[in-house]
Amino acid sequence: MRTFEQLYTAWVDGALSKEEAAAFEKQHPELLNERDDMSKLKQLLQLNLVPVELAHADFFTSKLMEQIVPAERTLPSWLGVPRLAWGGIGSLAVALSLFFLFIPYGNISTPHPEYVAEVLKTTTTDPKISATVDSEKGITLIKLDGVDKVPDDEDLTR
Repeated sequence: MRTFEQLYTAWVDGALSKEEAAAFEKQHPELLNERDDMSKLKQLLQLNLVPVELAHADFFTSKLMEQIVPAERTLPSWLGVPRLAWGGIGSLAVALSLFFLFIPYGNISTPHPEYVAEVLKTTTTDPKISATVDSEKGITLIKLDGVDKVPDDEDLTR
């Protein structure tokens, strides 16, 4: 469907078919007098306006076309497909090396204990002695208060 402006211009120029021109004139009877004025104006313009030959018309046309149709955008050279592929492979290699470097698979230097101990009772028969139990990661510490100190030279391995 053409707009009013397109139909009006084609009607003034005489480019409409007889059926289309009749339908347009039926819809807009007020424009019949205006067509005669527009045809007189068109004849005056054609007689008095002489087309000017542009010096360097090709340059003018090329500059005009650059503004109308922008040049095709190209990717910078560092975004080419081979560089992206190598960049992906490099990133994967760095990620895997960091994964294997910082994710421990068990500490081999410290041996695991061969037994597990559980503190069942912390009371003694002597009321002067009290016991407290502190559990930390992998270590259970029993503190005894009120017990005489053991001399440093005494062998505790027997």
